[in-house]
Amino acid sequence: MKLDCHCGNIRIETNREPEEITRCNCSICRRYAAQWAYFDPSEVTITFEKEASEFYIWGDRELEFHRCGICGCVTHYVTTPKCPGAITAVNANMASPEVLEVLPVRHVNGAEF
Repeated sequence: MKLDCHCGNIRIETNREPEEITRCNCSICRRYAAQWAYFDPSEVTITFEKEASEFYIWGDRELEFHRCGICGCVTHYVTTPKCPGAITAVNANMASPEVLEVLPVRHVNGAEF
């Protein structure tokens, strides 16, 4: 799967299609309006054309939320060493509509955690 931010600066490529995408309603995901596709970090290649992504980290400091510093698109998040598992979550909303329309969506009630 190939994805990129609005301006094309951040490019993400995965070695497989996700089985599903996740929509979470936690305090940050609902604000970002992201839909996440989860991968092992070894399955994802992230490159940039002009400048590297910027990230935001808060709370338990287990997740770094990355965005393009040029167009502002939230592109992905990665777990930090404080998190028990290594995950790269890609914002599936950057995929083409044709890719998104065939993937099942799992709703997660992250607001209750």
